[in-house]
Amino acid sequence: MAAAFSALVLPKWTDDSSLKSAISWVHNHQLRPINFSTHICVSRAPTLRRGNQFKRPVCQSANPAVEIKKQSAVAKSAPVLPFRVGHGFDLHRLEPGLPLIIGGIDIPHDRGCDAHSDGDVLLHCVVDAILGALGLPDIGQLFPDNDPKWRGAASSVFLKEAVRLMHEAGYELGNLDATLILQRPKLSPHKEAIRTNLCELLGSDPSVINLKAKTHEKVDSLGENRSIAAHTIVLLMKK
Repeated sequence: MAAAFSALVLPKWTDDSSLKSAISWVHNHQLRPINFSTHICVSRAPTLRRGNQFKRPVCQSANPAVEIKKQSAVAKSAPVLPFRVGHGFDLHRLEPGLPLIIGGIDIPHDRGCDAHSDGDVLLHCVVDAILGALGLPDIGQLFPDNDPKWRGAASSVFLKEAVRLMHEAGYELGNLDATLILQRPKLSPHKEAIRTNLCELLGSDPSVINLKAKTHEKVDSLGENRSIAAHTIVLLMKK
């Protein structure tokens, strides 16, 4: 196979001044190397014209199959990975008089999430984590908040769809780690109920589901009991 190099084929020049002009043009235009294993040169050397004007070289592919292979390589489906990792985040504003639902459990509190659906911040971020691991659109695209169909909908509906898509893609949950961030109420009395319900919705063993709760040290809207947030990381494993 020929190595990549610059080649210059000069025609027979009528005088030294024409030859010098051609060499000067090549030097000034800095011709780039051509790999002769994949290209042929239609007009590699400049052609001397009247008035010492030259025509730029034109190259084309020697093998059309090269371009077809490149296009087909791009069109190939994504590789089948032994595992996938996804992260989810969600935040909702808390308003008086609304129910506070976390992980499908109704938590007693004087405020609840202002949202289009039931505002379950934990289930929303779990859904996004699974969808993200699968490389799919997020929850807002699959279940848009301007669609009346999802008005007041239980977030368990969204999670069940995410789990279905996970299994359809040939994956199962390896483990899940979630962190809830809110100033009030304290979630310690409710953590086990939330975790149990999450395991049921995901069809997973409790040993692979971890749930943590943190305050925000009275900083910004989270610390002032005006909002609630959650982060979730999931590991999906190929079946």
